[in-house]
Amino acid sequence: MNSPDDIEVDWEVDDSAARVLESSSTYDYLNITRDSSPTKTLHIQDFIFKPARSESGTLILRPSRYTVPTGKTDLPGLTIPVRLTTLKTLVTTLEPEDHQALGNAVSEAMDSSNLSKFDPKLKLVRHRVTVMRVDRDAIIGVTAEAVLRSAGGQGPWHVTDWHQEGSNACVKTDGGAWAGVTYYLMYVNYLIRKSVLDLPGIKSFVCDPP
Repeated sequence: MNSPDDIEVDWEVDDSAARVLESSSTYDYLNITRDSSPTKTLHIQDFIFKPARSESGTLILRPSRYTVPTGKTDLPGLTIPVRLTTLKTLVTTLEPEDHQALGNAVSEAMDSSNLSKFDPKLKLVRHRVTVMRVDRDAIIGVTAEAVLRSAGGQGPWHVTDWHQEGSNACVKTDGGAWAGVTYYLMYVNYLIRKSVLDLPGIKSFVCDPP
């Protein structure tokens, strides 16, 4: 997306039955790539977690501008026909059998300031979720995103980048700062690491600090 003004954009992807498959906003992506050209292009990537029932749909963009004198002003929106896929991908994450045990382990690690070697030996169980099909090279990113979405939090966090070099996987996440976010990140980063290491061919993992 590009605009000569500093704008924020809400977006929504619907299938032909007007089912909302995914929706979000630039407000939820703090470090969106905003280039320095006069058009101020916004580059956003996201996953669609609800599979489509049709191969056609609509992308709806609702831009707005905010200034101190006028507050938020809605701008003319755009409705764009898009092609979808009805194919699906099964994403597997690892979750603690006892969520409280992981929470207690995080609290103990933070109290002891032993943050760099956080690796509690907990029983983890596989959780599976079906999403709209993603390319094979995006399975690391969608796995990490699935962990973030299942873990909740006071504000949204998202995967902003991922890559694989040989058997090493790297994931970068970003989101807002709120009370308890350090606790939250230790909790979800542990589960992201375990889930990504469970993928075939991955033997080591690095989570870039946000």
